[in-house]
Amino acid sequence: MLYTGNVDAIAAISLKKATAMKHSLIGFLTLSVVAGFYIGFGVLLMVISAAPVAALNPGIGKIVGGAVFPIALILVVIGGAELFTGYNLLILKGTFRGTVSFGDAMSGWFWTYLGNLGGSMIFALLIYMSGVFAPDPWHAFLNKAATYKMNAPWWELFFRGIFCNWLVCLGIWSCFRVTNDSAKIMMCWWVLFCFVTTGMEHSVANMTFLTIANLLPHGPEISWGKMFGHNLVPVTLGNIVGGSFFVTFLYWFATVMDEKGARTLEAVKGGSGSAGLPRAGGAPEEIKDIKVKMK
Repeated sequence: MLYTGNVDAIAAISLKKATAMKHSLIGFLTLSVVAGFYIGFGVLLMVISAAPVAALNPGIGKIVGGAVFPIALILVVIGGAELFTGYNLLILKGTFRGTVSFGDAMSGWFWTYLGNLGGSMIFALLIYMSGVFAPDPWHAFLNKAATYKMNAPWWELFFRGIFCNWLVCLGIWSCFRVTNDSAKIMMCWWVLFCFVTTGMEHSVANMTFLTIANLLPHGPEISWGKMFGHNLVPVTLGNIVGGSFFVTFLYWFATVMDEKGARTLEAVKGGSGSAGLPRAGGAPEEIKDIKVKMK
């Protein structure tokens, strides 16, 4: 039936992750911190590659940044780590399917977010200590981008967060649709290329990016308060909506409707579970009445 195998596979992964969290919260948090590191590598490569190009042509700079940032999700998917944005698909699909309780899903969300934040800020501190972003054009690039991210309209950041995790969760969903690692890498590359190049907002990437901007010399338009209150809040909420509704819920809903329709059709044809419905070969009036009800 329509996507049933993929939905059930993700629901099984949901149960596996929820169980692992109960077995060892420290181990689970460790992998969440690791995910923050992996997203940080994407931020590092993106800024190093895009800044010199953006100084000459901002449009091409975005394309370059989008082309190299996908290493972040590729490391998470192939290397293995617990990423908050991906959890909008992996945990909630299990909740919709009944393998994971809503409470366990919320707990997974909380701990992955906390671990991702810790890993991102540790990675940002290490990058700051390395000095790679201290000179221009990298410092200027960071300041300019961080100034926008911390001062843009709240609703604009929220909707950019929706589009971002819509794409990220589509990439993870696609990994369950393909059959080899090369195809997984290809899908991860395309979806991240799209969201970075078009300027969408990823909460975990922003944790690293904005922490580095706060550590480097900056003006009053950049601050810790603006990082958390004016960027991470709307972007995180947008990421939740984008992944949870536009990917997790819609594919689950389409699959459930397909399964329900298949059961009803089987009952009409006289298959199992046909109690209360006419069997195939019944009176024409009865069949017609059931078809009307199905509509």
